[in-house]
Amino acid sequence: MTTCLISLGGNLGDVALAIDDALRRLQRNPEIGVLQRSSLFRTQPVGADAGSEFVNAAAELETSLTAHQLLGQLLAIETELGRVRTIHWGPRTLDLDLLFFGNAVINDSPRLIVPHPMCWYRRFVLDPLAEIAPHFVHPGKHVSVVELLRRLLVRPLPICLVGDAKQVEMLIADLQPKFPNADLRCCHRLRDAPANDAGLVIQLAPITSSTFAVWSHHIVWLDASGHPDRQHQDIADILCSAGL
Repeated sequence: MTTCLISLGGNLGDVALAIDDALRRLQRNPEIGVLQRSSLFRTQPVGADAGSEFVNAAAELETSLTAHQLLGQLLAIETELGRVRTIHWGPRTLDLDLLFFGNAVINDSPRLIVPHPMCWYRRFVLDPLAEIAPHFVHPGKHVSVVELLRRLLVRPLPICLVGDAKQVEMLIADLQPKFPNADLRCCHRLRDAPANDAGLVIQLAPITSSTFAVWSHHIVWLDASGHPDRQHQDIADILCSAGL
């Protein structure tokens, strides 16, 4: 049996009831056991089209299924409970995400990536997760859930943006008033980033493979360089996800 962690959330209909229903459906599967679940958390929507506030929770499972088989069960339950995928990050009845599958690291993109690539800086994931599995160690970041959460609670939270100086300065001028709890900074060089992995370091432009090897060791590093045309919204989404 493998111990797994999942997140549950939505903002359409009776989400609390949908979460209860989803966990009951998982429990009815003889190859899945629900070990514990968190309280319900009300969180702000992330994304321009996300809609109203969300209700979020987390649960710990054990299963004899493979990661892909468990993902299939989660997706099937989403559909059974009315999930319709029409708008990226749009309103939803219920979202079930596989966060961790034991200590496995799986990259079968785009179908399945474990650990979930964004779980480590999303407050709506970490808050409920810290309630049921505070000492679970992220197999990629090598720090516990409660430590990942603690790093996001500093105010103001340092946010280093790495990219073209002029572009970064324009982004900071626009975003800083909207996110007063963030300390947005322009990092021209790797050594400008906090040495103690404080806050978040967000890469906005492609970097060399040698530089990537150094950056990717930072616990708080993430890459937002893939979609230059929507970086403003991407950064805003990251800041909202981090609880800012």
